[in-house]
Order: sequence, then C-alpha cells, then structure tokens
Amino acid sequence: MARSPSARGQSSRNIINPQSVRRGNPLEFFRETIAELRKAVWPTREETARLTVYVIILSAFIGAILAGLDYAFSQTFSRFILG
Repeated sequence: MARSPSARGQSSRNIINPQSVRRGNPLEFFRETIAELRKAVWPTREETARLTVYVIILSAFIGAILAGLDYAFSQTFSRFILG
C-alpha cells in the first residue's frame, strides 16, 4: 500500500497549489533578470579567448579520433564482412 507524502517524511507544503501561483509583471521579470546577470562574474577577454582555443583544439582532436575509427570500421566491414 502506498503511503502518503507526509508519511514518508515529506511535508505537504512542498506541493504547489495552482491558485497560489502569482503571475508576475513581465517588465519586473526582465528587471530582475538584468539585476541577476549584473551579479554574475564574467570571464575576462583573455580567459574567453584561451578557453575558446582549448575547445577548438579538443574538438579537432576528438573529430580526428572519430574519423580514424570510422575509417577503420568501414575498412573492416568492407573487407571481412562484405567480402
């Protein structure tokens, strides 16, 4: 038999009542969003450039590995399975 949420140690106040959800003002939402984005710590231009180079190098490396595996599997398939 299933137990109620309160019997499992969960309080019933975590359940959202659809009537209690307040619809906010869209303008207020954008103001709050901008305020939160101003609090964020953004990387410097040098950090961004360095990390971008890392991502490009890593992507090229993984692409080369996948291309090699694709070539090896296609050669194996065409020689040994297709005859």
